[in-house]
Amino acid sequence: MCEYVKFEVVDHIGIVTLDRPPVNAVCESMRIAIREIFESLNTRTDVYCVVLRAENRCFTAGHDLKEAGQSKDPDFRKRVNPTIDASFNAVYRCRVPIVSAVHGYVIGMGFAYASLGDVIVASEDALFSFPEISVGTVGGPFWLKRVIPDKVARYHFYTAKPFTAQEMERWGVVHKVVPKEELFDAAMEVAREIAKSYPPALWATKMVITEGELEQYDVVDLSSRMRERGNNELLGPDPNRAELTRAKLGHREPVFDMEPFKRWETLK
Repeated sequence: MCEYVKFEVVDHIGIVTLDRPPVNAVCESMRIAIREIFESLNTRTDVYCVVLRAENRCFTAGHDLKEAGQSKDPDFRKRVNPTIDASFNAVYRCRVPIVSAVHGYVIGMGFAYASLGDVIVASEDALFSFPEISVGTVGGPFWLKRVIPDKVARYHFYTAKPFTAQEMERWGVVHKVVPKEELFDAAMEVAREIAKSYPPALWATKMVITEGELEQYDVVDLSSRMRERGNNELLGPDPNRAELTRAKLGHREPVFDMEPFKRWETLK
């Protein structure tokens, strides 16, 4: 089991805790652990509801951008997207209802995990964001478009401006906003309320809800394919993408090489 992802069962409620200081950046071992835990819940009969939560400063700052650059494994980059998608699928297809308890930054991949749950409880300081455009990449617009109004989602993806917990509550994405110190108790209260229902009926209901969504479209597959097209086919090996990352880390304005812009004159 990954040291950064903890799992316990209390009164038929599974508690999954992300704990990788300081900001729970999601690394490969965490993705694997998340997949294993949520897949295992489909074979258990002692867990009626799950709370997905986190320790430290925020729920998660999203994908660990430094890991790929620091890894000496030549096959690491080939595994990134498959392990991301496998972990998403495990959460999405879990037959047990999931309550996401989020605080601080809920960024990119973190928002995907939270939104794949059934109910979101947020602390007053929660900020939801997909900032990928600010470093020259295509993130996961379909995660956001799945749960908030289309035009609002588009504005966010073009600007990377974060949403507050209160805004998300207004759009019906967040079930309840509470003070940070009350977050876990509030999430457990919702989980206990759900867990009072007849367990097989809970599992069956969750399964048909997910299967019904899949009849329309598979959000994990769609997001993966569009992310691949955006980053590899459309953006490609653009040196400005690396410059955007350097500028962001250096807290300065980027300086673009205009040569890569020329391919957009004929790109379709």
